[in-house]
Amino acid sequence: MSEDTISVVTVTRGRPLLLRRAMHSVYAQDFDGRIEHVIIIDDEDPETVAAVSAAPTRPGLRVIVHQEPRPAAERDEPPGDKRRVYPRLSRLFNTGVRVSSADWIAFLDDDNEYEPHHLSSLLDCAREHGVRVAHSGRTMWYADGAPYLDEAWHTVTDPDEAARIYEVMCDKGVRVRGTNIMLDRADPRGPGDPFRTSSTMRAEDPVSLVDQSVWLVHRELLLRLPIPETFTDAEHEANTAPDDKLLRTLQDNGVAMVSTRQPTVRYYLGGVSNRITRPHSTVAAAE
Repeated sequence: MSEDTISVVTVTRGRPLLLRRAMHSVYAQDFDGRIEHVIIIDDEDPETVAAVSAAPTRPGLRVIVHQEPRPAAERDEPPGDKRRVYPRLSRLFNTGVRVSSADWIAFLDDDNEYEPHHLSSLLDCAREHGVRVAHSGRTMWYADGAPYLDEAWHTVTDPDEAARIYEVMCDKGVRVRGTNIMLDRADPRGPGDPFRTSSTMRAEDPVSLVDQSVWLVHRELLLRLPIPETFTDAEHEANTAPDDKLLRTLQDNGVAMVSTRQPTVRYYLGGVSNRITRPHSTVAAAE
């Protein structure tokens, strides 16, 4: 049995059905060490608490529920405003790290799923390379379960720009053309190299793309280098999310990281960083 322990931090609000799916994928992990699944509930949400309480557990898996009240200024805000959502998500992810007690921290958005060997393959990779940060790749899916095969970058709304970035990412081996595979990557940045998110990158830029749900980071490191909780106007314009802020923080502090190059997360579109849904005509054709 592994002596290392892993905590999976999930931030959620008002989506109990999706949360149950995410929790089941943690339940089904083949990792033979102790797992904590820390559910951070954004504000009071009795329905979600009930869903978590009813989720199955097993020896070696502990579920922890923490409700984080919203400040008064955030209670009646319009939904989907990234300028408000991203700072709060950073704050809630950091809360999850503090609530956790495991050696390692993984994250899982409530609308995504792990493949059964996700945690074990990440920890094996980190151990093999002697690092405290590892990440995986992912497969891309519409919310209805159809594979996302569009030749367009999923976080960009302008069709021409979405097509351009898709081609760049295919050329760099991040998107695997003709499939729904995304191999997240964090290229080293040399002196003077800019940090550009995948939504704004150019062909000559290093790749800076590690989704929140594919990280594995040693908890001590995240306590020392938490996800920044403030965002500039320029960062909002570049669709900078908490995972981008974490990546940049780790790189700026010289933290070594490695990729499993295995797509072990099922990433579903339709979240705050993108609003992609399957066109009705596509659905009809598939049916």
